[in-house]
Formats: sequence, structure tokens, C-alpha cells
Amino acid sequence: MTISTVKSGLQSARRAIRETIRRCGYDVQHYDRARLGQDPFTDIRYFLKGRERPVIFDVGANVGQSVDAFRKALPDAIIHSFEPSPGTYAQLSEHCRSLNRVKTWNVGVGSSQATLTFLENNDSKMSSFLPLSEHSWGKIVKETKCNVLTLDSFAEEQHVEFIHVLKTDTQGFDFEVFKGADRLMKEDRIGLIHFEFIFSDQYKQLPSFHDVYSFLLERNLSLVTYYKPYFQGDLLSWTDFLFINRKFLRPCVGDHKSLAPV
Repeated sequence: MTISTVKSGLQSARRAIRETIRRCGYDVQHYDRARLGQDPFTDIRYFLKGRERPVIFDVGANVGQSVDAFRKALPDAIIHSFEPSPGTYAQLSEHCRSLNRVKTWNVGVGSSQATLTFLENNDSKMSSFLPLSEHSWGKIVKETKCNVLTLDSFAEEQHVEFIHVLKTDTQGFDFEVFKGADRLMKEDRIGLIHFEFIFSDQYKQLPSFHDVYSFLLERNLSLVTYYKPYFQGDLLSWTDFLFINRKFLRPCVGDHKSLAPV
């Protein structure tokens, strides 16, 4: 019996077993996909498997926590980190000074080119372009005028053809970030989007989840999963989501081929 005959027999057996399980109303998933939703960086690494030097946009980088997480998951990634607060940016810049393929930018990201007031909180992770509301914490200690750009314009100026991962954590300003990446999304030039969505009344002028979800769906992005939910009282307060461009899905998931170069 030849090796090819053995392999063919095993493949036939696997197909028969899976078909039997399906007839019983169940399915068998690959181990990696079965664990989706546990850790965003593990999931992102799964979807980027085999891609060299993926490009990551880290919007709302704070002092570099997400830079460290991305570098651990994807050591060869090219990372653009954006942080509007001058003081917080100084810490980010110092943290990333010796890191290869990490570029830091002391600007805000939004829906249009503008100068906006950044409301700096004594807890820097709560700083935002949006005013605090009922269920927020900390207090505003400084108001800083910041330059704001769009990702569409930035990608054009920096000759970025494809963004493998757009991560945004801007304390309620994420929808504005998405609006400023409208052309990139419509041209299928963003593979994955990982972002925080706030459900509770932490900031004024927060968008509805319906509006954000519809916006992404209309631009060929589908929900992959959500992550650990956080509560205030008995109500959901915030969680992180992972969306994927439908043309970026692996061929084994559907009939689409990946747009991004391997």
C-alpha cells in the first residue's frame, strides 16, 4: 500500500465522519477557530498567519500597551501608533524609541482634518475628545488643542496600500475614526478592525451600536467575535469587537481569496 493511498483513505474517513456528525446537527471546527473570542491578539495572529510584515494602525496608543501586545503576537509587524496627548505621547515615544518597525505619531484621528480640544483625564486611559458623562470616572485636568487627521489622508501621504489591522481605542471616538477611513474600507484595504465599544453613558455624544454596526456591514466588514464584557452595576458597559473584511477571509472559510499580499 502506497503513502498516497493511505492519505487518500484517511481523508475519505475524515469526510465521512464529519458528514455523519453534521447529519446529527453538529459540526467539527479546526481547533484555532474553535477558540475565537478568547484573546484578540491570538485571533488576529490566526487571521494573519503566513503574512509577512503585516501593517498595523494603533489608534489611541496611550503609553504603548497595545504596541507591546502586537509585537508579542506579531514580532515582524509594522506598527503606526497614534496618540494625541503631548504628555502621554512623550511616554509612548520613549517606550517605542528602540523598537524596530514602530512609528509613533502625536496626532488625533477622526472623521476630518481639524483642530479639536482633547480632554485630558487624570486617568490617561479615560482621556477623550468627548466630554465626560454620568457613568465616567476620573476628572478633566487639562484641555489641549490637538491636530486631527483622517486615516484616508494618512494612508495616502504615507503610501500605505493595505492595513492588515486597524485597532482603535479612543474612548467613544472610534466611529469618527471609522468615518475618516471610509475610502480605505470601501476599497477593501483594511483586513481586520479591533475596537472598543462603550454601551454605558460614560461620555456625551456616544454613537449607537446599531449605527456603528450598520456602517461596518455596509463596507463589507463582518463581525468575527466579541471579547470579555465589562459591567457597571447590572448593565453591560463596554467590550471589544473584532470585524473582518469579507474578502480578507481565508479561502477555507468561503470562496473569497485574500486581498493582502502574503
